[in-house]
Parts: sequence; C-alpha cells; structure tokens
Amino acid sequence: MLRIVDNKRIELTNHEWEMYQRICESYDVERRGISGKDLFTDLFETNEHGIIIFLKPPKHLTSMEVYMFLVSVMIHQHVGIACDHVDNLAEQMTEKMAKLDSMLERAEELFDRE
Repeated sequence: MLRIVDNKRIELTNHEWEMYQRICESYDVERRGISGKDLFTDLFETNEHGIIIFLKPPKHLTSMEVYMFLVSVMIHQHVGIACDHVDNLAEQMTEKMAKLDSMLERAEELFDRE
C-alpha cells in the first residue's frame, strides 16, 4: 500500500508501516526534542510506484536502525518485483509448452497416419 514518508510516496506492507511507526515513536519518547519522523529525512528516493530506487548516505542525525529499516524495505520491494517477473515468465513458458505439446501431438498423429 502506498504511504507517505518524508513527503514521498513509498510502497510499504502493513507490517512495514507498523514498524516505521514504532521506530518513530521510540525516538519521540526516548529523546526529547527529536521527532522520529525527522530521522527519515532525505535518506531515499522513490519512483512513481513508491519503490525505493536510491538510498542516500545520511547528511544529518539519523540512526543505524532507521537506515537498516530502509535497506530492508528496499530489498523486500526489489525481491518482490523480481519474483513477480519470474512468476510471469514461468506462466508464459507453461502456456507456450502446452501449445507446443499440442502441436507435437498433432504432428505425431499426421506422421502415424502415413
């Protein structure tokens, strides 16, 4: 589901969104004067589909927890895209193999008649 983090559209699962909120809340409570959401500022770029396409090195105060969370989300997004692509290719291959099997059966029937 598309969410907004650092004024950017980002595709996050419900579990990832909950984790983002918990990370933000933990810094809001533990360190007065720091907003947890601010730790995500200017660390990533997304495309029009909300997929992280670039992680930036931090230029300001952040935490390893925030950065590793973004790395994890990026990996999860890209692995999901790759799996969808492989599944699509496998489906196409299955269809083509079924078609080829049918053509081969017809060819064998023609040769058997002769």
